[in-house]
Amino acid sequence: MKIKYLGLLLAGTLGMNSCSMVGDIDSIKPYYKMEGDNVVYNLESAESVLRGVYKSWRAFNVSSFRLYMSILSGTAVSKGGGLTGGQEFVTNSIQANNVALANIYQGSYLTINTANNLIKLMERGDAKGAPEKRVKEIIGECKIQRALAHFQVLRHFGYFFDLSSPYGIVLRNTPFSGTETAPRATVQQSYDFILADLNDAIANAPQNNELHYYVTKTTAKALKAKVLLHMGRYSEAETTAKEAIDDAKRNGYQLEGSFQTIFTNGYDSPEALFATYTEGPMEVASDQIARTTYSEFTKRMADMLVGTNNDGDLNTGDGYDQRFYLMFNPTLAGAQGNGKHPYSTNGTGKHNTQMLLRLGEIYFIHAEAAARNGHFDTARQSFQIMASRAGYPADYAAGIRNNQLLTAIFQHKVLELFAENGEDWFDFVRYYQAKNIAINAIKSTIKSDSQLILPLPQTALAGNNQLQQNPL
Repeated sequence: MKIKYLGLLLAGTLGMNSCSMVGDIDSIKPYYKMEGDNVVYNLESAESVLRGVYKSWRAFNVSSFRLYMSILSGTAVSKGGGLTGGQEFVTNSIQANNVALANIYQGSYLTINTANNLIKLMERGDAKGAPEKRVKEIIGECKIQRALAHFQVLRHFGYFFDLSSPYGIVLRNTPFSGTETAPRATVQQSYDFILADLNDAIANAPQNNELHYYVTKTTAKALKAKVLLHMGRYSEAETTAKEAIDDAKRNGYQLEGSFQTIFTNGYDSPEALFATYTEGPMEVASDQIARTTYSEFTKRMADMLVGTNNDGDLNTGDGYDQRFYLMFNPTLAGAQGNGKHPYSTNGTGKHNTQMLLRLGEIYFIHAEAAARNGHFDTARQSFQIMASRAGYPADYAAGIRNNQLLTAIFQHKVLELFAENGEDWFDFVRYYQAKNIAINAIKSTIKSDSQLILPLPQTALAGNNQLQQNPL
């Protein structure tokens, strides 16, 4: 069964399709105000509103921004017309009035607000006749998405790498209508809020779902491992990532046998822990991937990892990491010029799914956390699984010295997740903060710690007089 995102729409969602849509986040109205206070009145109406929360991840403001972070890190470059506001990401000189910043900030809080509205209505008992178990599951699904959206804001606009920093984010656990202002929480408070949501979801979200554009307990546990890794709580991250991998195996998730089939299968991929449903003329997301391509850094790394000193051949794959080849081979790359987005943006069938979280990433999280804990053999086991799928020998990880293992995990993870969710940028920041790489290891325009955090959008500052800008 394929879900159709029709019926009730979220307040403001239609406007999100325009690349010019900006404005302060406090202008977003609560969803239930659209039709008074009775938009949820039974289980069917609650499920319809829940689908709207999922739909918010496809909004232009959110879906189009992921590429910006790969440009920021230097693993991707703009081509053709480029991306709106993208030049400042090319030069790592982003200003507070950048339209892309306003879009992602507002889009993230739209997801948070729509989730908060539904949580309120479910906790209030508006879904008359709904089984108590399903009520708790819906709240759990909303909390996973609220946690993910807050985590997204924290990583983009907060000092996510410093638990002692006062520069966290504005936390929202109740609906807001446009009149409320609030100060930033600390980074520690921000993480505590996110973890509390995920722990609640691990207890109450659905155990599994054959439709991988829905979130489950496994999604929550995998995201928790990712959050713990960013917090530097490596022992817990290692344990939680292993639990998530084991849960995934029990609950219908598994790694694809081929890197390429992850993206041709899209939201149907068993590897997807949370993916956008994108198919047909109504269920689309703007990825803009055709406006980007690989950088020389990414190309050289794909060449170096297989041990060659000269450029490989993209027509045959010889001399290149197979993930790079499958993304950019002229035949396999498809209409968008990137094999991770193989479908036409205007087709009537399946469109390009955005992988918000997938199982392959959790293997890398487990490998990194284990390596940072000094559990090198354990780290190699998870790392080898991912390297084997990419065509590396069965003893590849065993041949990497302990003091080189973290660097190898970083490089392989960049190629694995490149042009998906900007993980290459956040990993760069984490590795730099851990003194594993130099600040300009990827891109010469990154020269200062102040460039590691995006400025809060001017529109957000204008709409919230308690909001304090990041230091320059």
